[in-house]
Amino acid sequence: MFTDFNLESMFRDFMSDPVLWMSFGILALTLGLMVFYTWYFIKNVIDAEIPIEELQQEETKNNGSEHTNGLNFNSHAH
Repeated sequence: MFTDFNLESMFRDFMSDPVLWMSFGILALTLGLMVFYTWYFIKNVIDAEIPIEELQQEETKNNGSEHTNGLNFNSHAH
């Protein structure tokens, strides 16, 4: 049944089929974009600056009110 299996014939058919070229081309483009945006997101998260000064200023403004942002700069973790 499968005695005519020929790798060269299959490779030649693959190289001449435009539908397969488009399918694998779009798949490669999609994977490339996924890798790029994953790298871009991780790079920006690592390089992000933490706005400590702004948070401290907001904390001093809201010192008398009941509103808190969940950060307590006065406590020291051990």
